[in-house]
Amino acid sequence: MSNSLKEARESPTTSFERILLCRTDHLGDVILALPCALLLKRLYPKCRLSFLTSSYTASVVRLLSCIDEVIEIDRAARLADEIKSRRFGAAVALYPEFRLAKALRRAKVPLRIGTAYRWYSFLFNARHKEHRKHNLKHELEYNLSLTFSACGARGRWQDYLPPENIFPLALNLPDESVRRATVLLDELGRGYEKIIAIHPGGSGSAHRWPLESFCELARRLAFNSKIGIIVTGVEKESHLCEAVSRAAGSKAQNLCGKLSLLELAGILKKVNLLVANSTGPLHLGRALGTSVLGLFPSDPAMSPVRWGPYNQPDNVLIPPPEQPMSNLTVETVLSRVQDLLGGRP
Repeated sequence: MSNSLKEARESPTTSFERILLCRTDHLGDVILALPCALLLKRLYPKCRLSFLTSSYTASVVRLLSCIDEVIEIDRAARLADEIKSRRFGAAVALYPEFRLAKALRRAKVPLRIGTAYRWYSFLFNARHKEHRKHNLKHELEYNLSLTFSACGARGRWQDYLPPENIFPLALNLPDESVRRATVLLDELGRGYEKIIAIHPGGSGSAHRWPLESFCELARRLAFNSKIGIIVTGVEKESHLCEAVSRAAGSKAQNLCGKLSLLELAGILKKVNLLVANSTGPLHLGRALGTSVLGLFPSDPAMSPVRWGPYNQPDNVLIPPPEQPMSNLTVETVLSRVQDLLGGRP
């Protein structure tokens, strides 16, 4: 244990009665940070736990009942003042960001937990020494390791939060989102035994499976009279979703740009399978308990070891080593889809 960590944790001004968790980047990253809230509540059941995130992901964070408050960073004009007014005893910065590190220091949070490997890491007084760049384990586990490092509890985080029990998360979807999802799925038709969601886009953080391959997958799935297809994406991905929907013909419903994040969650909760690139909805589906199939590049920097659906190595496909995503064949994906659906429906 470093001296800075020991001193910060044992300081008489440090309290775990009010704790701030911080993850302010993309949807998938935020979902993979939510188990840290479960861990902290098991270690400190009586603490008031706040979560700092973006306004885009805030609605999903609010679904986890163990989180007492959600603070939206892009609506906080004076972030340090917002944090200081809440008198946090400890703050965990899961995503390193200079603005946040500076605000925590200015707010005089007694225990400021963050990475040891940024130029501004001196602003944290509990610096966790673990590189993530080698992708040796899952991002969710990197988050839990950092969180647990400053808590002073004995053993390992796994002793308090067994990996096999993390997902699905107890996300309490609003009734309206569930009703909306039901209506939209009814519009697709009620005669299908299985419904598959296809999400052909992505944030750009990882190479994507080619659009032509998604279209061919949709076309071949549409041959099966027992399968209905939902196509999802954000508005800027409309050209992708339109192409996939056209390939499937009348068997598909294109919901691109028509869903709020909570409505997307409602849809993913009800479908039988989601097929997607390495992107936020893949992790959302996994967190909801939906069967997912993630399509990942062979590039080690984008490895499913770190970014795949958590604890489900069989729900991932990658092309052969050092080959492009186009070398992941439609036949391979279709075969795995059939396996995950429990055979040929």
